[in-house]
Amino acid sequence: MGISDVRKNELADLAEFISTDYCPNGLVSPEIIAEQSGITYNYGEYKDCFDGMLEHDAGDFHIYLNTQSILYPDNSRLRFSFAHELGHYFIDEHRNALKKGKSLHKSYQRLLPKNIVEIEADYFASNLLIPTNRFIKFIQRKKFDFQIIDSLTIEFGTSLSATLLKFVESGNHPIMVVYSQNNEIKHYWCSTDFPFKYFLEHSSKKLPPLTVAGDFFNHGSKCDEPDRVEASEWFSSYNDIRGIKLWEKCIYPTYNNTVISIIWE
Repeated sequence: MGISDVRKNELADLAEFISTDYCPNGLVSPEIIAEQSGITYNYGEYKDCFDGMLEHDAGDFHIYLNTQSILYPDNSRLRFSFAHELGHYFIDEHRNALKKGKSLHKSYQRLLPKNIVEIEADYFASNLLIPTNRFIKFIQRKKFDFQIIDSLTIEFGTSLSATLLKFVESGNHPIMVVYSQNNEIKHYWCSTDFPFKYFLEHSSKKLPPLTVAGDFFNHGSKCDEPDRVEASEWFSSYNDIRGIKLWEKCIYPTYNNTVISIIWE
């Protein structure tokens, strides 16, 4: 399940307008947007009940933000949850549904699967915290390397995942982002002009072993810096791609045995 390009443009334009209207300079502040929109909010520990929740009561809206396991209120995950709940408020269809009877809207930060309402709120949140015009201005005339991604997360106060997905869509260099779990590819996203589209088919469904991610799952090896890999180790193609080298940078989260690979030429 995904969002059409027309709908994406609508949500991106809405988020861009709000970020410019409420926070024209510097870091976009969900708190400022909420306060100036008459939305109350609070931070609290709610165990694993939700990451964020939008409540409607007699025309008033309140956002609950779960600080469980989060040390600082400016944590990128918390900021994204806040922006996500603002999406449910500012997207007319979401807000009107709450007004018509659904008084609570709980949200969780998960990769997949999600229903279309959650996908739309995620997309809004990404564009609210990383407005496209500011993003393009920041990266223009910069040659891509992974340090740009690190710089973007600091500049916009966003998580690695949110920043990578924004770069996939609006960046100035084609990349692919691959989420692998337990030595299998679970999800991936790539820029429209990324040159390779088809992964190597393995009967075992395991990751190609001669990749940086494959080396981690098969041998426990970690590489902190981007490393060179053969394109033919990751991808199949009708063309001869032997000898073509790619960069692969891996992020090794400490949960769910998941690895994020960022791949580029």
